[in-house]
Parts: sequence; structure tokens; C-alpha cells
Amino acid sequence: GPAGGVVGAANIARQLGFERILTLDMGGTSTDCARYDGRYDYRFHTRVGQAEMQSPTLDIETVAAGGGSICSFDGRKLCVGPHSAGAAPGPACYGAGGPLTMTDVNLLLGKMQPEAMGIPIFRERAEAALGVLQNQILAAAGVQYSKEELLCGLEQIADERMAAAIRRISVARGFDPRDYALLAFGGAGGLHACRVAELLGISTVLLPIDAGLLSAYGIGQARVER
Repeated sequence: GPAGGVVGAANIARQLGFERILTLDMGGTSTDCARYDGRYDYRFHTRVGQAEMQSPTLDIETVAAGGGSICSFDGRKLCVGPHSAGAAPGPACYGAGGPLTMTDVNLLLGKMQPEAMGIPIFRERAEAALGVLQNQILAAAGVQYSKEELLCGLEQIADERMAAAIRRISVARGFDPRDYALLAFGGAGGLHACRVAELLGISTVLLPIDAGLLSAYGIGQARVER
């Protein structure tokens, strides 16, 4: 999936005349970021859990900030992720008893239209979950934040984490993100792309048609190698 997304993004970028892109693939549980400048970046040593692989893989930076990332208060600060509500129960707005997630935050900020979704969306469930978080903070810290303040704070945390991931594959390696276009995809990439680009000083954002299917498209475009 993540590798297919990078291949698909590179293919779309070439069609549009862009040779340098940074990718923002925001899905349900995480956001994957990569850099492409006419060739792919590879890692030749990869650790997955306790396993170490000595084979080339695409160099992709992943952070736990996706649509299903749970928004919470740990007694001292607001948190986005790393835990995810998954597909079941899913975000609070799915109506299955799930917690407050970034999907709920985007819904309550007016960045999602319930009627455009393929499943029933319950705005009142998202508002109730936000109210629970509001009361938790009041009880633990004695601070009464407005719902608008909480929503904007949670959104900012997620955006900053995604921007930090892109800095690790660009600035930290001597590349200026301002020299690249940001290509956003995944189910939630378009909801955060403009703000992430602003944080990085990027002036061009690309959002392909059917962005949620770009990883599958990329697998179909990938070169077969042995």
C-alpha cells in the first residue's frame, strides 16, 4: 500500500509536469510521507518490529496521524494517536460507540460533508464525544476550553506531526521542501494538505482525482523486477 502510493504519486506528478514532489498519504490509521525527484529514495536496511530486513524498500516516513487516530487527553496534554479507532467501532460519527478521532474533528470543523459520504454519519455523536473530552480536561486540569479551541488544537497537533515527518525526509537530509510540490492522497490527505504545505513553505499542492485509490493505481503502474 504505502509503496504503491509513492509509485502512483510519481506517475501522476510526471503527467502533470512535476519532477519533484513530497507525498502526503493520510489514511485511516497513519500518514506516510516520501520524497521523489525523478528517482525513488530507497532504504537498504529496514526494521519492522523485531525483524531486520536487508533488502531495498522505498524510504517512507510514517506517523500515527490518520482519520481514525484517537484524540484524547493524558492528564497533561492533548494527544492525537498513536492508537486508532480502526474500522470497528471507528470514529464517533460512525454511530458505533467509537471515540473522538481526527475524522470527527474534521467533520465538526466543517471540512467534511456528511451527505457526500457512502455511509451514515452522525454529527451529534461526534459532538457528544468532543463534550466528553471537554469535561475530562475540566476535571483534570480545571480549564474550560471551548469546543472551537479544542478542535483547532487537535487539528494543529495532527498537522504539525505530518509536517515534522516531511521535514525528516527533506530538511534533515539537506533538501528544501519549498523546492517541491506536495502531492496529497489517501482518504484524508486533502483535508490537511493546505495547512501542512503552509507549515513547510510549499506553494503548490496537487490533489489527484480518486486520491483515495492512488495506492492501488500505483501498484498497477509499478515496474516488475527480479
